[in-house]
Amino acid sequence: MPAMRIPFKGKYRTLNTVKISAQSLRLNLALYRELAPEKMVCPVLKANAYGHGLTEVAKALDPEKPEFFVVDSLHEAYQLKKAGIKSKILILGYTFPENLLRKKLPFHFAVSDLGTAKALSKYKAKVHLKIDTGMNRMGFSVENLPQVLEKFKELKVEVVGVLSHLADADNAHDVSYTKQQFKKFEEAVQMVRTAGFEPEYVHIEQSAGALYEGGFNMVRLGLGLYGVSPFADNDMRAQDLEKLQPVMQLESTLAGIRDLVKGDRVSYSCTFAASRDMKIGMVPVGYYEALPWSLSNKGVLEVKGVLCPIVGRVCMNYTMVDLTGVEDPEIGDKVVVYAAESGAKNSIANMAKLAGCIPYELLTRVIQGMRREVVK
Repeated sequence: MPAMRIPFKGKYRTLNTVKISAQSLRLNLALYRELAPEKMVCPVLKANAYGHGLTEVAKALDPEKPEFFVVDSLHEAYQLKKAGIKSKILILGYTFPENLLRKKLPFHFAVSDLGTAKALSKYKAKVHLKIDTGMNRMGFSVENLPQVLEKFKELKVEVVGVLSHLADADNAHDVSYTKQQFKKFEEAVQMVRTAGFEPEYVHIEQSAGALYEGGFNMVRLGLGLYGVSPFADNDMRAQDLEKLQPVMQLESTLAGIRDLVKGDRVSYSCTFAASRDMKIGMVPVGYYEALPWSLSNKGVLEVKGVLCPIVGRVCMNYTMVDLTGVEDPEIGDKVVVYAAESGAKNSIANMAKLAGCIPYELLTRVIQGMRREVVK
């Protein structure tokens, strides 16, 4: 059976586009470098670069020569290598040891278990020893560290880094837990050095933790890189990050227009009833593409410069908006789903508040299959 041909010539016009500002990425990285001038600031690109596009973000920032790009998986690391990325790559997440049995492992690996350490030692791979200082997720406990270090010496593991992860660095009211983690981490690093290892990279701080003073030399920059502050507006530390610029603008298209009369219902479960005659628009973005169901009857999308309330339930692939106030709306008009301005009512940060979730969740909801376009 012959392959099906798509009868289309020229550039394909997509309904939805994720626009990524390379300039904003560079500015956000530069801001953190300015705030932590004595530290290596390393962009975190896991989870498809927080929804922005793994290779798109890496290519935009590779000329800035970060010490590392930080990813979660071996798969992501090889995607970057295939894309021609020159910066070193640090893999944070767990990898099955059998997947590490290959001749070349040109990456750095965060290690939380002896099985992985043993597999990596066979190929003299570069290891960052992960310590659990209070997150209680991944990492060796400080209590078991002496035995772990003895085993690492026996296996001849090449320890080039030590890391941990802060659990509460964005807490505006109580920094005691974060200080406790810093203290445990300092103790662990000293134990590593006393055991004879000489780690070049020592890192526990992320977007929020980078503003603490500490004797460590590397920051893993995640949320802040993408222009979203990890701090609440009432946190004094938020002032240091006022210059952050959101990197993503998610744009869609007005795909349908319908006139309602008073009493007409909209979408599943009939949760919206028109209180007057009105005009609504259909936007081809739903909870599959990017918008959580919790924004039903809450969120706003921008059509021709007008903020239009979401009416009715967000569907799998469609969301309906009230077009009241939009002058002469037409099918094909641009719709801004998430705006690249911090103060916009439909910014990632503000829409996350309306949805009752965190900005990370909205960003990573933006499906991988949506077109990414890097703009200057």
